[in-house]
Amino acid sequence: MPGALKISRNASTHLFKYISRVEVKFNPFDSRTRSARELLRQVQAERFVKANPKLKIMTNVVATADPPLVKFEFVDGTQRTYDSQQYVAKEMMEDILLAANAIDIGYELEGKSIDDK
Repeated sequence: MPGALKISRNASTHLFKYISRVEVKFNPFDSRTRSARELLRQVQAERFVKANPKLKIMTNVVATADPPLVKFEFVDGTQRTYDSQQYVAKEMMEDILLAANAIDIGYELEGKSIDDK
């Protein structure tokens, strides 16, 4: 995972348009779920919801000892899945924004815009 990545607020808001679905599964009583819960809080930020009203955020609260899981799906169908106990929320968010940036670059090279959808 990259370290010390700095993406502006406007850029991260734009890149969130490339995410179609976020799934977060966790046991709220398990101490390993801190980063999953924090990431869930971050993706529900008003600026992301306004930028991408089609974004589906699915929360699966479980009562099992399964590890917390965070899954992102992008508009191009690619997915990223994290066993979130292995990461802090910032690391997952940086990785997701880098993946979204790669899709954004691909759109630009093809002369497309995410805003045309």
